[in-house]
Amino acid sequence: MALAHKGRVIAGGPAVDLAKQNGCDDLSWAKTPETVEYDTLSFHNPLATFTTRGCPNRCEFSAVPKIEPEFVELEKWKPAPVVCDNNLLACSLSHFHRVIDSLLPFPYVDFNQGFEARLLLGWHVGELSRLKHVKIRFAFDSQDEEQYVYRAVNLFQSHGFKDLGIYCLIGFNDSPEEARNRLEQARSWGIRPNAMRYQPLNTLEKNSYVAEGWTEAELRKMMQCYNHLRWYEHIQYDDFDRYPFREPMEQVCLLYEEA
Repeated sequence: MALAHKGRVIAGGPAVDLAKQNGCDDLSWAKTPETVEYDTLSFHNPLATFTTRGCPNRCEFSAVPKIEPEFVELEKWKPAPVVCDNNLLACSLSHFHRVIDSLLPFPYVDFNQGFEARLLLGWHVGELSRLKHVKIRFAFDSQDEEQYVYRAVNLFQSHGFKDLGIYCLIGFNDSPEEARNRLEQARSWGIRPNAMRYQPLNTLEKNSYVAEGWTEAELRKMMQCYNHLRWYEHIQYDDFDRYPFREPMEQVCLLYEEA
């Protein structure tokens, strides 16, 4: 899209930083200023905030260690109900308490990142219980994390939390069968998962990478099926190919017409 635009576009943020780090010197189509005159996060979503930067983990698939190599607890931040920290559970008890205090005035709080379930402790749940109408998500990136995610889901559900989500990375060091197993495990816990297609850090074209053992068709099918379960959960995965992909409501109408 940028190349098709008449004139140079302004580009910045993590994608441009990663492109430069991975040796992409041909950015002649863009202006890449070092700084901008506005708060980019507020421009993207005025309800969003960060209270920490970075992540202590160095996951191979994550861009965070390359962009923000140190995990830092911010002294000040804009109180806002959409919290985007990369790994909030890695922070100290005192910082976590301050974060919860800053969120108390809001009628709804969305922890937009996937919590690292392995780090979850009882006092985290106690602090989060102070908030009203909380949306919590977990990361379930490999089968090795199953016991931690299962424990976290049970802990939150036993404390009355109902709005839970799970991000499942697919197409990275797994097979379609292994990815589906994680997605179906999330469903068995009463949660509609979000399939997150792996994107290499040096890619210049979205959804161009297909790992060994996968096909483009299988990746698209898994994303379309599991990320639209609100409409498709009555369809068996193996039967999903019978229906050409349409917008969710259009496909639901088609199914009723066939019935």
